[in-house]
Amino acid sequence: MEAKENYIKTRLVTQVLNNHECFRGMEVVGCTLQTPKHLDGFMSTIHQLTLILRNKANGEDSTVPLLVKVMKGSERFRSQNLGHVLFPNEINIYANVLPRYDSLLAAAGLPLKATDWCPRAYLSTMGQFPEYGDLFETFLVMENVSPKGFRNGPRLDLDEAHLTLMADIIARYHACSYALRILDPAALDALVQKIIPLNFLQDGKIFFESYDMIFRLAAERLFLYVDEFPEELDSERFKQHVHILRTKYGPNQSLLMQQMLERDPIYSVILHGDYNRNNVIFRYADQVPVEILMIDFQENRYGSPALDLSFFMYMNMTPELRERFWDELLHRYHRRLIQTLCEILHWSETDPRLEPYGESNFKKHFARFALYGAMVALNFIPAMMSSEAECAELNSYFEQDVHCEGFRRCT
Repeated sequence: MEAKENYIKTRLVTQVLNNHECFRGMEVVGCTLQTPKHLDGFMSTIHQLTLILRNKANGEDSTVPLLVKVMKGSERFRSQNLGHVLFPNEINIYANVLPRYDSLLAAAGLPLKATDWCPRAYLSTMGQFPEYGDLFETFLVMENVSPKGFRNGPRLDLDEAHLTLMADIIARYHACSYALRILDPAALDALVQKIIPLNFLQDGKIFFESYDMIFRLAAERLFLYVDEFPEELDSERFKQHVHILRTKYGPNQSLLMQQMLERDPIYSVILHGDYNRNNVIFRYADQVPVEILMIDFQENRYGSPALDLSFFMYMNMTPELRERFWDELLHRYHRRLIQTLCEILHWSETDPRLEPYGESNFKKHFARFALYGAMVALNFIPAMMSSEAECAELNSYFEQDVHCEGFRRCT
């Protein structure tokens, strides 16, 4: 562990300083590395790296707070949870996708920068680093924006202000895919080709092993529940749908989820992929969220925007708020999407070329794929509602083996 920490504090720090003009003429006079428990994730370890830099010209010192994200676990753990797919795909977002979107926005003469929709990334690299360890590794070094007031939002249920910020920023992000498809389809194809497919099934076999078990157990819990409380199936249509879910897919929910990854020649975009409350951070003014940044792009894919939207809408809205605000939130997302697309293309919002992206067409597309978010929420909402101790126990079993009896019991 000490060797790994030294590698971060020396080699990685040197790369960061050498690769950015803002650090020219600066030297390191202090460096600390901490690993806070609250930043620990399922798949990654996140270190807090604080640099004290001195300007050689005037002797002034400045503090640079950074976060360093690395893969955790053994080769078996990484294989079971597709670390060799997730982490390179995240590096690709920072190294290729966001910079290409920056170029797109700059060419349109817009003040927007896609790299401003996330904490600033100072280093995104991957490969074999013998001084660090024997395994394939990825390193993501980014600004620690907590000193600027950014922090996690509410643990589970969000209000209209939080949800609108989430819809706004993901709409702008999705709009860049659409604009590239219209202006330079070859450029979009090149970005998509760099994404390692994150499938649930591949060549007829289970590919995402940990998620297969998660979806299987969530479906089991659903069927046990509706058997005990059949009155919850309050319409014939709902009963039919649950019957199909049970009889057609049964324990093979990965087959259903794989169908949700179907690509569409009009609507597919480069997704965030895991767009949920815990993968965005907010800045507040007088307890009201006023700014948002996206983080954790590990599960990015190329697919329906409904995958990003339905996930956070099912996960982060109470049933009461869904009844009242669901359609309005979709409208706000679509409104921001069209506004951003028109800004990039310099088209009028009434331009007939935008008809495929019209709101009625968008809602029809959304309806085909929205089940994705419900299936993911079926697993994760109960976990998010659990106590910290229960979550820690579930996490420990997840890291050991998702097939173990302890993990089944916890879920």
